[in-house]
Amino acid sequence: MLALVLASVRTRLWQYAGVLLVSFMSAGLLTLLASVLDSVHRADPGHGAERAAQSLLGLVGGTSGFAAMLLVANTLVLVPQQRRVEIGTLRVVGATASQIRAHIVGEAAVVALLGGTAGGAVGSVALGPALRWLIGNGVLPAGPQAAFSPLGFAVGVLSTVVIAVPAALAAVRGPLRTSPIEAVRDAAVERRTLPVGRVLAALATLALAWAAWDRYGRKSGAHEAVNGAMALCLTLLIAAWLLLPLVVRPVALLSALPGRLLSRCTGRLAAANSAAAGRRVAAMAGPVLLAAGLSTMLLCGNAVSQAVDTTQTALQQHNNAVGMRILMTPLLVYTALGILNTLLLATRQRRKEFAALRLAGGTKAQLLRMLGWESVVVVLSGLLMAGLVITAFLAGLSVRIAPYLTAPAPLPWGTLAQVAAGCAGLGVLGVLVPGVLVLRVRPVRAIRSAE
Repeated sequence: MLALVLASVRTRLWQYAGVLLVSFMSAGLLTLLASVLDSVHRADPGHGAERAAQSLLGLVGGTSGFAAMLLVANTLVLVPQQRRVEIGTLRVVGATASQIRAHIVGEAAVVALLGGTAGGAVGSVALGPALRWLIGNGVLPAGPQAAFSPLGFAVGVLSTVVIAVPAALAAVRGPLRTSPIEAVRDAAVERRTLPVGRVLAALATLALAWAAWDRYGRKSGAHEAVNGAMALCLTLLIAAWLLLPLVVRPVALLSALPGRLLSRCTGRLAAANSAAAGRRVAAMAGPVLLAAGLSTMLLCGNAVSQAVDTTQTALQQHNNAVGMRILMTPLLVYTALGILNTLLLATRQRRKEFAALRLAGGTKAQLLRMLGWESVVVVLSGLLMAGLVITAFLAGLSVRIAPYLTAPAPLPWGTLAQVAAGCAGLGVLGVLVPGVLVLRVRPVRAIRSAE
């Protein structure tokens, strides 16, 4: 089984490129954070300094780990969908569901282990420069020394496997529950926009969001109010990601009107394609939702926290700015790569469709216009769901934080607009650039390679 899994990973490495990259970055960051905490603990600078380092670096690891988990899961959702025909064929020739499940989960574990090992090595090497930067900017006290941390390396490597294996199990569950004939048919046409398991998971996540909101509501204090609203936002983001396929069709129909007015054929075709492939478009819109939602949550939470603390010194403001930079940098890098990788994977999956349209007389310019309108659906779907989540987050936060504010907290609207524009730009580029690369292949060759 192991030899078969390794051979399959070699031939499908392009499918797992995004998982490999995200695993590499996640392991590198988590190894670095765990090694920093281990170095601080060995230096014993005092309980207060160690607790502050644990709080900041734990928040960085938590948000980045959350982003990595959803991005890996988002990529792994597409892989079994692309292999429905293969899965159906294997079941016809006698392979059992448990054998196929073990094979695909084994592939995900191998890829995560490869990326995690490389990332852990890089994170260990980066410990020295990271400690010097953190100490120089006042985030950590002087004293911690750079040394290889076996604990940090193990945390970084094992975390990627812990993320990838459950995600692969959840992704392969749907294709294995369909019959072989339906698997072949569903490879071309989606029969269900939202599987029952995804609905149940979304309902469970909404219940968890309510429980977190109620738990923090029983505590007093401005920081508890901010933490409760952020816990609510994180769980709502997961629920929104699960429910994304529901908004694709309405958004596609809404975008059909300007599409038909500005480019009649390609706009109509783009709307029809998006409405008929809700799960594929939702997988493409997922990283946009994640990038916009998490970035806005961190920016707004930081702005409210600063408004509550009216006695901030210049040093405290500097530390807050450094902390936000530490939080936002890996998050933005993760989500940008996740957007581009998911869109590249989903667009590459459609090589046969593009080749058929070109053989039927469609030009490259027409197909690029169609992809342009489809990118509008992707971006609008992700930003719409992110907007709904952030609206609930800000509404809840305003209610809980009101007793602790003397004036309304100013939100960074300019930065938020830049985040939305950046997500939109990455979404459009992530559809058009892979489209250009796919369209450079001759139609006959594209059909033969797709087979």
